[in-house]
Amino acid sequence: MNYVTVEIIDTVGLNPRERKMLQTTVLNFAAMSNALIVKEDVVLNPLEPDNENIGIVLVYAKALDKEQSKAITESLSNRFSAYFTMSNLALEAQIRVH
Repeated sequence: MNYVTVEIIDTVGLNPRERKMLQTTVLNFAAMSNALIVKEDVVLNPLEPDNENIGIVLVYAKALDKEQSKAITESLSNRFSAYFTMSNLALEAQIRVH
């Protein structure tokens, strides 16, 4: 469990500006959740070039324990759920710990 993937599939047809804004939100939520929960350095990488989804990969130097994995997953899931609800967007974030 060295990395966490956050991936959002564009099911509503976001325009390029909206996609860029959502990507920035993903980066901010990931950095904030990491700072509050894991409290260790993390590398934030974009998704693979052939992946058309919006998202990020958080890469950790050492493996997260089960407690940290659960907490970061729940934190990100709750943040995105609230954000999408408040923004009236029919989107969902897929968060996976690897």
